[in-house]
Amino acid sequence: MEGSVGAPPQRVCPNCARISWATGPRCPYCRARFRRQTATTMAWMLAVAVLVVLAGVLVMLLIAGERARSELDRRVERVQRDFDASVAQIREDVRRELQQATPLPSATPSPVPPATPTPSPGATKTPTPPGAGP
Repeated sequence: MEGSVGAPPQRVCPNCARISWATGPRCPYCRARFRRQTATTMAWMLAVAVLVVLAGVLVMLLIAGERARSELDRRVERVQRDFDASVAQIREDVRRELQQATPLPSATPSPVPPATPTPSPGATKTPTPPGAGP
C-alpha cells in the first residue's frame, strides 16, 4: 500500500531526522516545524554570501592590480634605462667619429688695426696756444 493514492507523503524532520507520514506542520516526535527556514532568512543568507564573494573578488583584483602596476613600473624603468644607455652610446659614437675626422683648416683671425691711432703711453699732449690754429 505504499503507492496508494490516499497515503500521506513521507517527510523528514530537519530537527530529529526521523521519517514520518504526518500531514501537519510539525513533527509528531519532537514537535519541530518541518520547514527549515523562512524565505526571508534564505534571502538574507544569499545576500550575505553574494557580498562576501564580491568583497573577495575585489580584494583579489586590488592585489592583482598592485602587482601588475609594480611589474609595469619595473618594465618602464628597464626600458628607460636601456634607452638612456643606447642614447649615450650613440653620443659616444658621434664624438668618436667627429674626433677621427680631419679637421678643416681654420683661418686665424689677424688683428684688425684700429681706426684711430692710440697715443703711446709715454707721450703727453702739448697744449696749443690760442689763436694758433692749423
